Amino acid sequence: MRKLLTLALIASFSASYAQKVDLDKFHFKVSYQRLPKEYVPLEKRTYGARVVVGGALRSYTDENIVYDKIRIDGWKKVEASPTVGIEMNLDDFAYRGASTKSETSEQKDKDGKVTSRTTNYWVEAGYEARGIARIKGPVTPKPLTEKEQQELKKKEEAKTNNRFLANVSVNKEPEVTGGFNIGLGISETYTTGKNTSSAAVSKEFEGQKEAIYSEKLRSFVDGSINRVNNNLNFTYGFTPIETDDYLWILNSKDHPEYQTQQEAIQAVKELFKTMKADQPITDLENNLAPLIDYLQSLKTKYKGDDKRNRKLRYSAYYNLSTIYYYLDKPEKAREEAEGLIKNEFDEKDGEKLAEYANIMADAMKLAKTNTRHNPSLQ
Repeated sequence: MRKLLTLALIASFSASYAQKVDLDKFHFKVSYQRLPKEYVPLEKRTYGARVVVGGALRSYTDENIVYDKIRIDGWKKVEASPTVGIEMNLDDFAYRGASTKSETSEQKDKDGKVTSRTTNYWVEAGYEARGIARIKGPVTPKPLTEKEQQELKKKEEAKTNNRFLANVSVNKEPEVTGGFNIGLGISETYTTGKNTSSAAVSKEFEGQKEAIYSEKLRSFVDGSINRVNNNLNFTYGFTPIETDDYLWILNSKDHPEYQTQQEAIQAVKELFKTMKADQPITDLENNLAPLIDYLQSLKTKYKGDDKRNRKLRYSAYYNLSTIYYYLDKPEKAREEAEGLIKNEFDEKDGEKLAEYANIMADAMKLAKTNTRHNPSLQ
C-alpha cells in the first residue's frame, strides 16, 4: 500500500512539474513616430528658417550652421512660402562680472563657547544671453475650461448688459492662431569651489575664466537650438523613435507550449526588425496574424482557475496587448489589457497597458491619423 501511495505521489509531482509555468522577458526592437500635437496635411508639411547671430556668438557659430541644425521631423525644408516659418535670433552673450563671496562657520564646545571660526571663500561669475525664436504656423489653442468660459461670459455681460444675452453660454470652438514664441534668453551664475584662501579662489577663477566663458557660450547656442527643435517637433514633427520592449515567454522546457513559444518569439524578433518609423506596417501586421491567432488560442485552451493557467493566460493577454500597441491598434490593445485585468493575475500590468493604449488613442485623435508610421514629405 505504501509503495502504491509513493508511486501515486511521484506521478502527481511529475504531472505538476510538467505543467510548471515559468515566464521570462524576451526583448525585441520597435520603430515608430512620436505624433505631433498640431495637424497639418502631408502636402503642406514644409518649413523654412531665417537665422540672425550676434557678433559675440560668432566665435562659435554662424547663421548657416544654426540654419542647418533646425529641423522638423517628417517635414521638408524649403526656401520660400513654408507652412511653418522660423525666425531665430541669437542676439548676444555677455560676461557680467565676478565677485568673491564668503561664509564663516563656528565650532562650539559643549557649553556653547566658540572654539574656532573658519571662513570659506568662493567666486561667483554672471553670464547673460539674449535670444528669441518666433514660430509662424498653425496652432490650435486648448479648449476653454468651464471656469474660463464663465469668466469670459462675465466679461461679455459687463460689456453689453443685455438681458437677453445674460444666460447665453459662451462655448466657442478654439480658433487656429498664427504661431508662438520661444524665449531663449538666459541668466546664469558660475560658482567655483570653496577655499579658506580668497586669493586661491580668485586665482583659480582667473585661470579658468576664458574656458568657462567659452563653455557657457557653447551651451547657450546648443541649448537654444535644442529648445527650438524640441518645441517645433513637439508641435509639428513626426519624430522617429527606436527602442525595445519585451514579451512574456514560457521558459518551462517540459511544458507542451514551450517549443511553440520559442518559435513564436523568434518570429516576433525577426518580423519587428522590418519595422521602419516612416513606412507602412501592413505587411508586418499580415505576417504576425498566425502568431496573434496562436496567442488568442491560449486564452481558451488554458481556461481553468488554476494559478498556472491564469499565469499562462496572463502572458497571452500581455503579449497581445503589447503587439497590438506596436501595430498602432489602441482599441485592441486596450481590450487585451482589460482582459488581463479580469484574469486576476498581475492586474496592475493590465492597468498600465490600458493607460498606454488610451494615451496613443488620444495622440492619434489629436494628429488626425490612425498610425504612428507616417510617410515623410520628400
